[in-house]
Amino acid sequence: MTDTEHHQLFAAISGHYLTEQLPSQWAYYDDDRLEEWFKEYALELYEYWDWKDVYAQIEEVTHTVTEFMAKEKNQ
Repeated sequence: MTDTEHHQLFAAISGHYLTEQLPSQWAYYDDDRLEEWFKEYALELYEYWDWKDVYAQIEEVTHTVTEFMAKEKNQ
């Protein structure tokens, strides 16, 4: 999986944790801008979480999906 594909998948999965998916250029945001985005668009369930914890949850799911896709590709 390319970096671009990883970033696209991450953005798609972010829509399950945020009220809006991260925009396509999110990978170029600095931490301050990411923090602002996550705080602005956090689902009610995650509104009191530290933004880095929500980010980590999204990354974990992205990693799991990436591994699954790799296994499927190799079969």
